[in-house]
Amino acid sequence: MNLGSALVYVCYAFSVLAIKWFRYHNKENESFWGSILGNCSLQGDIYESEAWDLCTDTPPTDAKLWPSISNGHLGTVVHSDSVYMNGLYNGNGTTSTRARIPAMTSLKTLNIDGTRLNTSFCLHMDTGTYEETYRTDHWKLTITIYAHRVVRRVLVTEVSIATDGYQGQFVVPLQINHGNESTEISFLKMTSDIPNASYMYGKINEAETSESGRTPVHVYSTIIPPNITIASGQAHKETHVFLMSISPDLADANSAYKTAINMHLDGTLQTSHVSAWRHVWDAGRIDVNGNVTLASTVNSALYYIISSMPLTPDPLWEFNGLSPADLAHNGYNGHMFWDQDTWMYPPVLQMHADLGAILVQTRLRTLNASYEFARRNGYSGAQYAWESAFTGLDVTPWQPAQDWEIHVTGDVSLAFHQYLMMTGDVDMLRKSRLQEAIFAIADFWRSRATLNATSRLYEIHEVMPPDEWHYPVNNSVYTNYVAKQALLLPMYVCKLIHCKAPPQYEEVATKMYLPYDPVLKYHPEYDGYTTNVTIKQGDAILLSYPLQMQMSDEVRYNNLAIYEKTTGAGPAMTWGMFAIGWLDVNQSAKAEKSFFQQLDNKYGPFNIWTEDADGGGVTNFITGQGGYLQSIINGYGGIRVYEDELAVHCRPIPGSKSMQLVGIDYRGNSVDIWCDRSVTRVNVASKGQQLFLRTADGREQVRLNEGVAIEIASQKMFMSTLPINQANAIHHGVDTPFVIVG
Repeated sequence: MNLGSALVYVCYAFSVLAIKWFRYHNKENESFWGSILGNCSLQGDIYESEAWDLCTDTPPTDAKLWPSISNGHLGTVVHSDSVYMNGLYNGNGTTSTRARIPAMTSLKTLNIDGTRLNTSFCLHMDTGTYEETYRTDHWKLTITIYAHRVVRRVLVTEVSIATDGYQGQFVVPLQINHGNESTEISFLKMTSDIPNASYMYGKINEAETSESGRTPVHVYSTIIPPNITIASGQAHKETHVFLMSISPDLADANSAYKTAINMHLDGTLQTSHVSAWRHVWDAGRIDVNGNVTLASTVNSALYYIISSMPLTPDPLWEFNGLSPADLAHNGYNGHMFWDQDTWMYPPVLQMHADLGAILVQTRLRTLNASYEFARRNGYSGAQYAWESAFTGLDVTPWQPAQDWEIHVTGDVSLAFHQYLMMTGDVDMLRKSRLQEAIFAIADFWRSRATLNATSRLYEIHEVMPPDEWHYPVNNSVYTNYVAKQALLLPMYVCKLIHCKAPPQYEEVATKMYLPYDPVLKYHPEYDGYTTNVTIKQGDAILLSYPLQMQMSDEVRYNNLAIYEKTTGAGPAMTWGMFAIGWLDVNQSAKAEKSFFQQLDNKYGPFNIWTEDADGGGVTNFITGQGGYLQSIINGYGGIRVYEDELAVHCRPIPGSKSMQLVGIDYRGNSVDIWCDRSVTRVNVASKGQQLFLRTADGREQVRLNEGVAIEIASQKMFMSTLPINQANAIHHGVDTPFVIVG
């Protein structure tokens, strides 16, 4: 490295430390120091606050466009009358729905008679806090709301008032929006042992099954006064903290409330929460430089998904999983679908492998129920429900999907496969039920497939593909291929832990029939499909990604071209997958069009996505946001995981100058990948297994060392724990494409 490069890197390192220091200790000076130190940054601005703050001066007129505040255990929409708890459902079988808890500390927007107020409403995604500010010439009132990231049973509302001493006396009315009593939980108000706190206890009214029982709920909440009176002529600051603590366990709810009170008294309640969120972003995020609007859209997508998850496993009350409309809403009754495994899980896994493991565990939690569901349907092994809630049994209210949309069982297996390829975590195979689940899923597909006596190929009949407008059909190409992958996965597992898989799995997999038209050179969606049939959403195009079927570029292109013409309005994920597909066949203009089409589903100042582009369907559709993140990470970032390597082909997203994938978690490493339109830079921020970086042709290779950045002209490349043949290994010189810059 020459002296100039060294000075740039010293400056860059100093800028990161300095900006982080000012961010923690002196936020008012942050923008000033950011502008000074950003001049020596490698990627431009290290921290663009506008990209993390979603603010407006006027509140949304549509209540569904307020932001969600969640922590994986509790979720609420700002100013709503409802709080939802992970895993808390009411209703038998297909009547199952999230059980609403009245929001006992939800405050309505402030309205002080006769006072002209300057207002701001901000979601601070970097700190996981929502902040509402009301100002006059002489006083400022701030309402801060957050679902605590450390004391996860607790929802916090803080009301802070600062005056300059020139104000007259005024009264701040506190109007609580707890709404009506819950119709899903029968609550009784009980005596509380905590001063200034109420306590209520209840159980859901109806269990999911006769064996599952009625889940108990314990709620402690601060008794909120009707108003706060501020005297005239006094310059002072005061903060009032209102808490809700919710748990299925009495001692747990009680202890969490008391812990939060003590943390408030010692000044660590909010700081500990903020610190936990900043740790999340330090570990994994996507930095988009040169376009604040796009950057904030990316940040909000990751924020809304991760805020719906716990950061660590919960030993008392297991995480149930991600539903399509996050934890703060009751869209689709809060049920789990393939949405988690196919759309939200991949970006989480790739940037936060520890959180990916938590999502894997949600499927292991319901393995016994999946055995039972397969048995009821007359099959072997484990069949995962299309919609599941508390028990894991199928609670789908739409019977055709319950009967025929079985591809979800393959989607779960694909998620397991992706986890093992990204992490190499053989301990989970040995110490959890992961291996058992993988084999049980393969056994289900073996029993579900039918041998065609004429062709001697295995077929899967009477299914509903991802395109839910056509059912039941035979040989959905998506279903058959995801089943084939699930049948082959036990062989990969046995390669890792030296076991033996039943040979029948490979027999069925290698003879699985996959519809293909040799004349038009494309994959028909199912037997009998013709190219004039309109479909609901991306289906056969998913063969390229995420299923990563090997095919020629011609067939890949034809799949995209044919289905682009026949796909209806579709959910946002469809266009994300088209964007990825078009990038794979070097059609950048088509990719860009599809990429931006996803954003038709984004509404309001807080980047709330709806299921449908016209604003209909469920609200805060994190399924669509997961697809959007994949179009960036796996599309423009080119990240693809294989059994022995990770592909990278980084390009800035349209409308930006550069992009950085911070904290790609691969085989125990945390890897930062930065690129502009000409150069890609790879740096191992923290090291796990030794990695090697090679060009796509395999002719050049370099060892990746922790903290040593490698720069290369932008192109497709691969990371692997396995070095290529030493005869082809790199010899540093003028012909090598790699440059060590750090």
